[in-house]
Amino acid sequence: MRHLDLVRGPATRFGAKTAVVEGDRRVTFAELDDRVGRLGAALRARGLAPGDRVALLAANELEYLEIQAACLRSGFALVPLNTRLAQRELGFILSDSAPALLIAGRGEEERAAGTGIPHLLSLGAPRGIPSYDAALADAIPDSGADPGDAELPATILYTSGTTGSPKGAVVDRLGFTARVMINAVEMEVRAGDVHQASLPMFHIAAFLSYAHTAVGATLVMLPEFAPERALDTLARERVTTTVLVPTIIALLLESPLIDQVDLSALRLIVYGGSSIEPGPLRRALARFGCGFHQQYGMTETGGQTILRPGDHDPADTVRLASAGTEAIGLEVRVVGDGDKPVAQGEVGEIVCRGPSVMRRYWNRPEATAAALRGGWMHTGDLGYRDEGGYLHITDRRNDMIITGGENVYPREVEAVLSEHPGIAEVAVVGAPDPVWGQVVTAVVVGDAHFDGELTAWARERLAGYKVPRRWIRAESLPRNVTGKVLKHRLRAMLSG
Repeated sequence: MRHLDLVRGPATRFGAKTAVVEGDRRVTFAELDDRVGRLGAALRARGLAPGDRVALLAANELEYLEIQAACLRSGFALVPLNTRLAQRELGFILSDSAPALLIAGRGEEERAAGTGIPHLLSLGAPRGIPSYDAALADAIPDSGADPGDAELPATILYTSGTTGSPKGAVVDRLGFTARVMINAVEMEVRAGDVHQASLPMFHIAAFLSYAHTAVGATLVMLPEFAPERALDTLARERVTTTVLVPTIIALLLESPLIDQVDLSALRLIVYGGSSIEPGPLRRALARFGCGFHQQYGMTETGGQTILRPGDHDPADTVRLASAGTEAIGLEVRVVGDGDKPVAQGEVGEIVCRGPSVMRRYWNRPEATAAALRGGWMHTGDLGYRDEGGYLHITDRRNDMIITGGENVYPREVEAVLSEHPGIAEVAVVGAPDPVWGQVVTAVVVGDAHFDGELTAWARERLAGYKVPRRWIRAESLPRNVTGKVLKHRLRAMLSG
């Protein structure tokens, strides 16, 4: 077998050790290995074959890890679904990926039942949907049925494109293995670690969790984030590593509970989604008293560059503001016209290549060819290298907005808002915000009412984090001679 099995090795070495924790529920590595084998058999019993897709609509529940591990072992591709998406958004992804089976998390049964997917399973108490636990109980593991093809898709991760049409980044079993191993090495994961999954597992942060499982560490699932609950769990489970976004770090620092809990076991905080300003980062370093590790990357690549604990010198403001240097196994370049590398200090597009980069976009051959031209993943992000080789990001990919660690693509929001009869023109940009990093802001031309009507209308069609928090009326949008909206002018206006 030329690819990783997440749990078989750890089950052999640490069978009686706790593998996953969620609240009062716990499962050992031996139990996890058995459940992974049973799930593979249960899916085959429902007619699934290697290469078929399995969709998962769930929060960070105990079963999340075993579902991905079973898909990886038996050759199915997991399609993790963002639970915050509106039903129409979910419908597009399900139509595009065409899963043979959908697993519904607790509280998601009703939404799952309306999707039209041929086979359904429910993690919770069955509500008109077959029971996941019953399916496992009826199944008999059959390791001989697990294929060894390393290029079978392991997961398809959907990320909105600049045109507003979501694209599924296909990570095959070899690429999945690379992402897990890179993270395990870079975080120096040990079997004695306890990792808290504070971010949703449908994000690429899940690979940090998988890296811990592969080494034999314990994974603590946090189904919903609340500062007090997160801090309490960190202390109670003696968590050693966790992953956060800058907004969550700020919320934890503001919680009154932070001075009442014992976080002495914590050795590493991984953060991403955006960088942290040097001032707040220095405060976080002082309060948590552990190592900090920043990853810059994207769904299509995983972590590309890393600002490692040794790079987090509170006195070095320039380095603290950077995105670090290459992750092990990755090559990163800054290129200009003709994809030629630019000089040190010169701004260009960031491209990368390595074993962790996606294989392709699902059903998008033209987008795949454009993104992976020349064998390099073209991120669309702009940046430069400083004299020490550290990467600095100067602009986000294609005007992308990062609000509370979530990526929002303006074109997607604009496409939905433009359907409103009271909107003649609209441009969506990110406005600076001290808590969220950025807030989604819509600049509207038209006679639509701002008294909650537009917010309610958008909320029916978009995930909550994509709905504009600010609405600004304008007589016209600034454009250049070719008619393109000059969003830099709108951003400058909002910053002022």
